[in-house]
Amino acid sequence: MITRNNLKVTPQDFLVFLSSLVNVEDYNYNCIDETLEIQEGANWSAADETLLDDWITANTIQENFIYLEVNNINIESVREFTKKTRKQSSIKDKIISFDYNYTTKYLKVKVSDTWTTANQETFDGVLDALVGYDVVIQLMDGYEIKEKDGKKYYNQKRSELVDKINKAEITSEDAFTIDTKLKNVKDSLRSGDWITAQTYLSGVTVDGPFTQTMKDEYNNEITDYINTNY
Repeated sequence: MITRNNLKVTPQDFLVFLSSLVNVEDYNYNCIDETLEIQEGANWSAADETLLDDWITANTIQENFIYLEVNNINIESVREFTKKTRKQSSIKDKIISFDYNYTTKYLKVKVSDTWTTANQETFDGVLDALVGYDVVIQLMDGYEIKEKDGKKYYNQKRSELVDKINKAEITSEDAFTIDTKLKNVKDSLRSGDWITAQTYLSGVTVDGPFTQTMKDEYNNEITDYINTNY
C-alpha cells in the first residue's frame, strides 16, 4: 500500500493524473483530508513511485498564508475582536480567518504570508486592548450584581427598622436617627461599594438607638458578603 498525506494539489488535475497510472490496482484519494492510498498492481515499480512523487512535487500548491497561535487569551466577545481588527487598516485585509475556543482559550488566526513585524505589533495591540476591554466589562458586570445585592440588603435592614417600630421596640425618631447615621453606608451599599460601606460603618459612633449590637450586626453581615463576593 502506497500512502501520501498533506497533499496540496488541485483535486481535478490529480484525479486525471491518477487515472493515467497503469500499474495501479486501486486508489483512494480524499481531497478533504488531503490523503492518498494506492493499492499497487503486480507491475508497480520504483519508477512508478518516482513518477507519482515527481507529479506531486511539481503540482503542489504553494501556501500563501501562515498561522498565528495565541494560548490562554480570554476573549469574552468574538464580535468585539472582529470589530477591532477591522478598524486596523494595516492588518484587516491580511487576516483571512480565525478560530477561537472558549473552553481552552486558544486563538488561531490565518493571515497572509506578507504579514510583517509591524503587522504583528498592531495585532498584539488589538489583543491587549481587547483584554483590557474584557476586564472592564467583567468589572462592570460584577458591580451590577453588587449594586443589586446592596439595594436588596439595605431594603432588608430598612424593613427590619419598620418592623421594630411596629413592635414598639424603637420609635420613628429612633429609626430616623439610625438612618441618618448610616447615610454614607446606605449610599455605598446602593451603589454596590460594599468595602466602602464597611469603611464608613467603622467610623459611625455608637450612641442612642444605634447600639453596638446593631453596629456589629451590620459589620458581620457586610463582612460575610465581602468575603464571599470579592
